[in-house]
Amino acid sequence: MKFGVAKDLITPDLLTHMGGYGSFFDNCFQGIHDDLYVRTLLLDDGVNRMLMISLDLLFHDYALTETVKDYAREKFAIDPDYVFLSYSHTHGGPAVRGYDDSSQHSEPYEAFLLQRICSSINRAMVNLFEGTIEHGAIEGDWNINRRRMVGGKIENKPNPDGEKDDGLHLLRIRNRVGDTKAILVHYACHPVTVRDTMYISGDFPARVCHLLEAELFGSTAIFFQGAGGNARPKITAKGSEFATCTYGDMNELSLSIAQRIKDALHACHVFSPLALQLEARQFQIPIEIEPFSKAHIERIALDDKCFPGTRRIASKVLEQYERLPDEALLPAGLVRLAEGRYMAWMGGEPCYEVKKKLEAALGVGRLIFVGYMDSTAYIPDDSIIAEGGYEASESALEYGLKGGFKPGIDRRIAEAFMRQLRSFE
Repeated sequence: MKFGVAKDLITPDLLTHMGGYGSFFDNCFQGIHDDLYVRTLLLDDGVNRMLMISLDLLFHDYALTETVKDYAREKFAIDPDYVFLSYSHTHGGPAVRGYDDSSQHSEPYEAFLLQRICSSINRAMVNLFEGTIEHGAIEGDWNINRRRMVGGKIENKPNPDGEKDDGLHLLRIRNRVGDTKAILVHYACHPVTVRDTMYISGDFPARVCHLLEAELFGSTAIFFQGAGGNARPKITAKGSEFATCTYGDMNELSLSIAQRIKDALHACHVFSPLALQLEARQFQIPIEIEPFSKAHIERIALDDKCFPGTRRIASKVLEQYERLPDEALLPAGLVRLAEGRYMAWMGGEPCYEVKKKLEAALGVGRLIFVGYMDSTAYIPDDSIIAEGGYEASESALEYGLKGGFKPGIDRRIAEAFMRQLRSFE
């Protein structure tokens, strides 16, 4: 088995609008707290090669993935089904194409970003080494459900009794002499510790990677976000509300996660070796939309209590209402890493219930579930749609959709993944 790993700086070198919360208010960043990176991991089982790329960004539309797939195919003859991009979902990155208002992203930054991604792929391809890969899974109580029923309505508030994913998956890659060269970290939690603070930052996922790389000299740590759509850092829960934390608070959270990972790396019983047998499929899942009325969208477009960015997007949706589709095409992927060990990939912001139901439907044990392949929208399950709230439909306009998703999403997702799983046999 061969591997390759690389990372490149993607911190903006020009002033840009902030993504996430900052985009709501048309704010540019005020400075750089910590740098952003693209990290690339190459897996080669001798038959197939796969690229897994993670970016310290909120997310991007799927066009970027398609461009990178074309590059990897043309330069290195890597099958597009074996090229995966996802985003840590830090809210401390620049505005990019996709989620944020189209007037906010920077074309020079988009060109810079693509160049750095391609550079990272190039260096991973020349940084090849023979080695081994191991999988480990631990648990940690660092997140909290953010959907709480208040007066018969779901609100964005801490819910200590709500479901959340405590699992943290690790893939450790070592060279032939046993040195750790890459450590893949997978956890499910919104990176919003400092929320709307207007400084560039990779938030806790990036800080965890920094800490692990400092411990494991010569290694690259890579974070992949899970089904964190309805989970926030537990440290941000202050009584019945969520609060903006400090960078010191973020560091404390990151130190706790990194220490737990370090302990696992030294515990022989946590990891088991994988004999790579790579097989990958990428596909789209059509998800039906329940359109809002034009009157509802117009109220939001004219409501001066709404964020300026949201009002602008609502106005554009209203202008294009008749031409907008009544379904969204959700990008997804399924990867067999080794016999009985799978990774599922999904666009948008999947909630934990989506991952939990898919894991049960596939029946493949503890599934490594990566979200945020693109900026489709929040991906709820049928139970969340029935409850309502931000993840169910209230956020749909922010993504340029004309409505929330219809019930039946559980069946559509399960059937799509099951078809791919059967094709592996």
